[in-house]
Amino acid sequence: MKKLIVASALALTTLAGLATGPKVQASSTTKSAKVSFKQYKINKKYKNGVKAKFSFNLPQLKGKSAAIKKINKDLKKIYSSEKSSFTRATRGYSQLAGAIKKDTYYDLTKTSVSYNKNGIISFKVDKNWWTGYQINNKKIPYHVIGGWTYSLKNGKGLSITDIVKGSKSSVRKQLIAGATKKFKIKKGEAVYVDMVDMISGNVNLYYYLKGGKVYLYPIIIEPLNYDFTHHNPPIYYNSHFTIPSRYK
Repeated sequence: MKKLIVASALALTTLAGLATGPKVQASSTTKSAKVSFKQYKINKKYKNGVKAKFSFNLPQLKGKSAAIKKINKDLKKIYSSEKSSFTRATRGYSQLAGAIKKDTYYDLTKTSVSYNKNGIISFKVDKNWWTGYQINNKKIPYHVIGGWTYSLKNGKGLSITDIVKGSKSSVRKQLIAGATKKFKIKKGEAVYVDMVDMISGNVNLYYYLKGGKVYLYPIIIEPLNYDFTHHNPPIYYNSHFTIPSRYK
């Protein structure tokens, strides 16, 4: 069962980006994109009575440029990965002797455009799911908030340093300052070590762009991150802070 839990968690890596990466300049001619959404749903019932519900709101950009095609391809890849992970997890759980009969496993992903100008498009992603994980017969659902951000010029996914004001070292300082102030964490704490990679220099956070600010969320799965939820103050999936973006 633990392996299946980990498999579900790995699918979340698509929501996060690294705090390092090459700068990508926005195009002055490709300012915004038209976006449509396609709702994918799966409702399945297994022989033993276990039900599975999958929902994914897939954004697709309109246009024929190489950048648009690249972004759409990446978004479809994310959708396919989520769908495959959920299918494998629910199939595996439904075959367990201790599977909960007549219960519903679910994986629900909602997306919305949070920023769409200056050659940049950013999506806010709200994902919650449950695939059978319990503690003392209590269901433990997962919930995370993150995002995907792309350049409309070349279709590349943008890292935090691409959209935050300042140099790479300056951005790192802003991230650490924001996290320590908002979450009241201190250097040396387990939460700090989880959030700040002292070797690579990356600050591990989910993010999306909105209204000239970058919204940043902790990369945690609440039931499995005791150090976060029992921190003083507690840090949850929707705990966040903002820092200025280079794009207004």
